Amino acid sequence: MNFNLWLRAAVCLAVASFPVSSYAADGLAAGVFLGSPMSGVTLKQNQFKIQAGIDKVGVAVDGTWNLGEWLGRMEYAPMYVYAGGQWVDDSTHQWGPRAGLGVTLPVGTGDVELFAEAGTTWYWEEKGDIEFEGAAGARVYF
Repeated sequence: MNFNLWLRAAVCLAVASFPVSSYAADGLAAGVFLGSPMSGVTLKQNQFKIQAGIDKVGVAVDGTWNLGEWLGRMEYAPMYVYAGGQWVDDSTHQWGPRAGLGVTLPVGTGDVELFAEAGTTWYWEEKGDIEFEGAAGARVYF
């Protein structure tokens, strides 16, 4: 299948999965990230994020939970945990569940955030490897 077709399908799926409302527009963010095993574009809305790989074709879909709210301690507010699934077009590591920890840093008036995250993915193909992976990037809120 053509790479452009995969990218278009991923973007259309991501956009179609977000509800359209005035509240949803406040929580919608888009950006770019560099990482392992893939680098590409990211969309985030409220507690959900989708990352689509461009250098290595792949898609990760995660739920996120703010540690400050979850633990009731606001000093942890910039940190979040995530869990979901990932598919990567790789001959030995293709898909599996993933979980990890992330941190955000608002820039300027808060419309832009820098983020970094690290976690593990348990690939169910071949040997069933657990790989340590990470990403860093920036998002702009709309």
